[in-house]
Amino acid sequence: MPKIVDHAERRRTIVQATWRLIATQGIRATTMREIAREAGVANGTLVPYFTDKDAILTAAFEHVFAATNDRFARARSNQTGLAALRVMLIEIFPLDGERLLEARIVVAFWEHAATDPALNQLHQNTMARWRAEMLGYLEEAKREGQARSDLDTGLVADQLMAMLNGVQVLTVLSSDLGAAARLTAMLDDFLTRLN
Repeated sequence: MPKIVDHAERRRTIVQATWRLIATQGIRATTMREIAREAGVANGTLVPYFTDKDAILTAAFEHVFAATNDRFARARSNQTGLAALRVMLIEIFPLDGERLLEARIVVAFWEHAATDPALNQLHQNTMARWRAEMLGYLEEAKREGQARSDLDTGLVADQLMAMLNGVQVLTVLSSDLGAAARLTAMLDDFLTRLN
């Protein structure tokens, strides 16, 4: 009787193996052969799930985005305005091992996306979704009196997006600059200045 394969689980295993390799070796060293070895499968086993390395990288980036959004949804509860915005940002900031691994994947993905139009579009789409969500919380904060009524929410959302990208790079490149307490204090100081 043939072995029954859980295809969704196999796909997750391949993506997680890709995460580990990108985090420890970077994208360039993460080859299809190395991914297969890390996932514990034959090299040819990858093709039914991912046609090439770009497809695996796309899945890894999408998985980071989905994992972050899932954490945020669980942590947000019924918070609104600046409180909800803070929870969202805390879930993206690389404050622990899991989020640092995600930051490593995202930073490595940026290098690849800079020269690949499809990956660049994926990045732009995901960042646009986060920016739109931030705008919603900022507008809510204004309506609820948590933020200044004259606050330029578009400008603040752009500043927050730049901060998110910056803290990911800082943390990946220098753990001293990306200490969790320091990053959290920086975020809280920024949010305090909005009211």
